[in-house]
Amino acid sequence: MSNISPPNAAASGLAALTGRVVFGFVGTWVFALMAANLVPVLIAAMVQDLGVDIAAAGALATGMTAGSALAMFVTNRFIARADRPKLGRIGLVLMVLGYGFPAAVLTTPSVMIGLIVGGIGAGIMIATGTAAASSTRNPDRTVTSIMVINRLGAAALLAIAPVFHNDLRTVLIVIAALGVFGLLLAGGLPNLPASALDATGAVDTGDGRVRRTVGAAALVFAVSILLWSLTEDMVYSMTSVLAQQSDIGPETNSSLLAGKVLGGLVGALLAPLALRWLGRSWSFALIIAISTITKFIMVTSTTPLAYTVSILVWGVMYGAILVLYTGLAAIMDVTGRTGVLVSGFYLAGVAFGPLVGGQLVGLLTPLQYAITVSIPSAIFAAALFVIARRSRKFEQGNTTAVPVAKAAAAQPDTAPVQQH
Repeated sequence: MSNISPPNAAASGLAALTGRVVFGFVGTWVFALMAANLVPVLIAAMVQDLGVDIAAAGALATGMTAGSALAMFVTNRFIARADRPKLGRIGLVLMVLGYGFPAAVLTTPSVMIGLIVGGIGAGIMIATGTAAASSTRNPDRTVTSIMVINRLGAAALLAIAPVFHNDLRTVLIVIAALGVFGLLLAGGLPNLPASALDATGAVDTGDGRVRRTVGAAALVFAVSILLWSLTEDMVYSMTSVLAQQSDIGPETNSSLLAGKVLGGLVGALLAPLALRWLGRSWSFALIIAISTITKFIMVTSTTPLAYTVSILVWGVMYGAILVLYTGLAAIMDVTGRTGVLVSGFYLAGVAFGPLVGGQLVGLLTPLQYAITVSIPSAIFAAALFVIARRSRKFEQGNTTAVPVAKAAAAQPDTAPVQQH
């Protein structure tokens, strides 16, 4: 990661990563991802408490995450100029209502509606946090910090998940409680300063939206990450089946899931080192290759040792990829719209992973399933390798604030939007 300080950093109006800003990201972006991290637990709990089969439970989880992806695409139309703390709190209220209501009235219809409403709220929060990361002076550093916190939180939740005994009401209450806590923290999210908007050449439409053409690289990025995240979640959401195939019990598998997510913390910490030593393109190539191999072994494994090692290494690689791809998307566009577009497609893949995985895991042999989930990873690696090689800024993780600060210095009369 480049440690070069941007010229006239203060003039850029972009936010420094202060404690208040970090807490703003935690209360929105991090908390919003907790429900997605708990998908395997939610699926197991719905099977146990609602009496639905695993395919139906996977479909309900898909509806939740699809609601998040749809909310992100809608929010992206005005995210550049939005009041992000206010928008984040709207998402938090929907999250509290969506998960809190079915916790009080535990029926299949209430859970179905609640998960979708909660998913929409989470999508608004993820979009807000993703765009806000692009409005900080060093998006790569911001993304690394937030992903480390995210992995710590997710690992902690999955570690205590056995205490829930797959009780659906308890899981829903925990997610709703995070939303309540997030309402107190969301005020630290940074908005996009006027000087940064001027530097992008984007057109402010005057109604809260910003018109800016999404480039071909961003579209290729989005489609490739859709395919990759779809297949990643086809494996992650089916770990209960894959663990059983390797003679691993449910409690041990829960511990391995926590270890996998904790491995993501290690990956998030290693990603900046890989970026500094190898550059982003070769980091993508190497890390995605290792991730694909371990994913293949996981799916085809029939022994506890092979499954255990592969899922833990897979978790490390996944955390590193999250940091590298989110950082790349953030530095591509200071308005945050490219980051939200890419993350929206990522979530769409996450949404349909449980549904597709639930349908195919019983139809394909382990080898066929492994091949199915591995090919998109190769496409993803190739696409991101090419995109990262397009510019020095993309390759080395140079801060977005450099060009923005230069533009702001050239227009000293431009007053930045007040930060919240």
